[in-house]
Amino acid sequence: MSYGLIIVLMIILGIGLWHTKKYHRAVVNQVAHVWITKNAFEHTALGMAIVSPDCRFLKVNRAYGEITGYTRPELLKMAVKELTHPEDQEKDTPYLQEVFAGNIHSFTTVKRYIHKNGSTIWVRSTISAVRTERGNLKYFVAQIQDMTIAKNAEDELRKSRDNAEVLARTDYLTKTLNRRAFIERLQEELERTKRTQEGFAMILVDIDYFKKVNDQFGHLAGDYVLQKFADCLSNNVRPYDFIGRYGGEEFIICLPDTDVEQAALVAERMRESVEALEVDYLHAQIKVTGSFGVAVYDSHSSDTLDELIEKADGAMYVAKNHKNTVYQWVS
Repeated sequence: MSYGLIIVLMIILGIGLWHTKKYHRAVVNQVAHVWITKNAFEHTALGMAIVSPDCRFLKVNRAYGEITGYTRPELLKMAVKELTHPEDQEKDTPYLQEVFAGNIHSFTTVKRYIHKNGSTIWVRSTISAVRTERGNLKYFVAQIQDMTIAKNAEDELRKSRDNAEVLARTDYLTKTLNRRAFIERLQEELERTKRTQEGFAMILVDIDYFKKVNDQFGHLAGDYVLQKFADCLSNNVRPYDFIGRYGGEEFIICLPDTDVEQAALVAERMRESVEALEVDYLHAQIKVTGSFGVAVYDSHSSDTLDELIEKADGAMYVAKNHKNTVYQWVS
């Protein structure tokens, strides 16, 4: 065998050994990648699933079952829709349509699932599409994170803020609007009236001889009378009318889209209701009456809020001279 041929054979053998080692390393790396991927899929804290294009579970990890309460065999017989709260079942639809159209690759939503025990849980769901080399949809990779505790805390915080806002606008004793909140609403009504050219009416009422109630029965009895008096007024207004405690034993009522004759009828109905009121407090029966002043703001008015309230107050002052009556402001 010639020296040159030996050299060629050695080169070929070396190349073969090099390719063998390279292939071996590639196989080892591929096996390691598969093991790492499988291990990550199985042991991540996120719920993970492989989902078919028709949204049925093909594979799920341990966390997915822990979050939803179902076993793996149970989930593999289910569609994602079966887990989803009825009100949220169409939440993913527009995004899925975009995925099928090829416009987006993935999307995230926050929605409700029904746990196996029947309770509602909140999850952050991320759906990613996996496609073939030709671009056809192969399957979805779904990830869910349990957001129930965070969502409930968020809801409680929102409720607390809403309650705080209500309390800030409400008279603690009578549950009517406090003076500041009433004036704000009244300003809104004034602006609306300027736009629509429709008027509104205002009634200012004072409890007659209220000081005698406090003196004879005590301030706790007086507070109870204020509550019952406010109830009488509330029972005689429409849902979009609003009532405020103007101060002490005075209350103020706004009646949108109401002229002076209609407002006088409402005030008279209130007066009769108050006159018929019998407040049972301990072993006593307390009766009170009210004096009502009526004023209106119509499309021809140029009054400010203060001027309008002053007119209602003037009418109430005249009514208080007679007690238990209704008086309309006359320009």
